[in-house]
Amino acid sequence: MGEAGVDVLWSPLMKQLRGHCLCGAVEYAVADNFEYVGFCHCSECRRFSGSAFSAVGGISTAEFRVLKGQESIRHFPKSAHTVLGFCSICGSSLYAQKPLRGMLHLRLGTLDESPSRAPHYHSHVASKAPWHHIGDDLPQFASSRTATVAQASVQSNGLGSGGSAA
Repeated sequence: MGEAGVDVLWSPLMKQLRGHCLCGAVEYAVADNFEYVGFCHCSECRRFSGSAFSAVGGISTAEFRVLKGQESIRHFPKSAHTVLGFCSICGSSLYAQKPLRGMLHLRLGTLDESPSRAPHYHSHVASKAPWHHIGDDLPQFASSRTATVAQASVQSNGLGSGGSAA
């Protein structure tokens, strides 16, 4: 594992995408194998991105590797569930590591090319910026997409009647 706690199991068979921070001190490669891609509107992603939402792609940490500038990446342990990674030189938001799930939420704006999977949902719209209007027809989830899907599964199985899956 590297400094970020990111495993570096690598698949040369998968198409690789490259990306970098604003100043170019950090460069990375990631497999074009995102499990999910969407727009997060939570207040924390808005603060970390400096925008109305953050475009993120969920990928296994094993499919991400730093090519250059590992020493320039700083981490902010926001919680036991999330460690934010950013460039210490230019401040670019790079990813949110999800250590308990073995996932990385890569900031899609740092990619040099488009991933094959386009964003397909909006999450945390209950806390979106009040001045932002979502103008597409993608599904919208009040909280996290995964919590909503898990809760719907529990309710459809007659196992519960509310609460959070988080």
